[in-house]
Amino acid sequence: MFRISLDGGVKAVYRGKHICFDAAYSDGAWPLRCISHAHSDHVDRLGEIITTRETADLMKHVWCMESWCRTVRYGERVILDDGLCLKAFNSGHVLGSAMFNIAGDGFDLTYTGDINTVETLTTQPAEVRKADTLVIESTYGHPEFVFPPRHQVYAMIVKWAVECLADEVIPAFKAYSIGKSQELIKLFNTYTTLPVVVGPTVAKASKIYVESGLKLDYLQTGEADGMRLLSSGGCVYIDSQMRRMTTHRRVKWAVATGWALRFSHEADAAFPLSSHADYRSLVEYVENAEPKKVYVFHGFSRSFANTLRRRGFDAVALG
Repeated sequence: MFRISLDGGVKAVYRGKHICFDAAYSDGAWPLRCISHAHSDHVDRLGEIITTRETADLMKHVWCMESWCRTVRYGERVILDDGLCLKAFNSGHVLGSAMFNIAGDGFDLTYTGDINTVETLTTQPAEVRKADTLVIESTYGHPEFVFPPRHQVYAMIVKWAVECLADEVIPAFKAYSIGKSQELIKLFNTYTTLPVVVGPTVAKASKIYVESGLKLDYLQTGEADGMRLLSSGGCVYIDSQMRRMTTHRRVKWAVATGWALRFSHEADAAFPLSSHADYRSLVEYVENAEPKKVYVFHGFSRSFANTLRRRGFDAVALG
C-alpha cells in the first residue's frame, strides 16, 4: 500500500520509500524528488532530483539553483528502488515541464504537476496517461474558469498593444519569467513586426528556450539597443515585475493570467492567458485518464473533487 499527502507539495510513501514531487517536505532519509518544472514555487527543496534537462537548465540559469540531478527525456524508462519504474511525459505547461508516472508491484501513480491541455505558440498539449491513481492540480478547477479560445486572447493582446503604440504609449506586460513571457515574445514575433524588449530574468529564461530550439527575437534592457528602443518607443516590453523603466515615454501595463477572469489587477489591462488547463480541460483530462482514484491538489481542490465525485470518480482533495 501507499499513502498520498500534501506538505509543501505532493508526497507518496511506498514501502517506507518517500517519493516527493516538487517542493514537498520529507522527513524520510534521501527521498526521491521529481521536479515537474522550473517555476520557483516548485523548486524550494532540492537534494537529489529527477527532472528534464530543460528544467535543470532553467533552474540553474534563471534561479541559480544547482543540485545533483538525473535528467530524463519524455518517454524514457528509469528503474528505481523496490522495482518501481518511472517515466516522464510532457505536461504542456512550460519548456521541459513533465508529469511523472511511477509504477511497480501494486503501485501505478501519475502526478501531473501543472498541466495545460491546449497547444500554444511555445508548447504542445499535455499527454494523457492512464493510471490507477491520478494526482492532478486544480488551479482553475472551478466552473467560472473557462478560458476563451487562445487565438482570441492572442488577438486581444496584439490589438491592445497596437492601440497603445498608436497613442505613443509603450505597451508593457507583466508575466512569469518562465513560460508566459516566451509565449508573449513569440506572439509578437509571429503576428507583428514590433521589436520586443525584455527584463533580466525573462532574458535568462528566454536564452534557455532559444538553446532548446525555439526561435525568439528580443532585446534586453541591459543592452544598448534595448535601452534605445525604450527611449524612443515603438516597442513592446515584457518583464516579471512592473518596474520603473528608464524612458520618458508613457507606459501602460498589462497582466497575462487566467485570474483575469475573476480578479481586477493593478494594471491598465488584463488578459486571460494561462499556462494551466481551465475547468473544462481538467474534467476532460480526468475522464480520458480513467483513474480508479483521484487526488486533487492546489487551487479549487475541494470544489473540483466534488465535481469529479458527481461524475462517478473516487476523488479526494489534498490539503
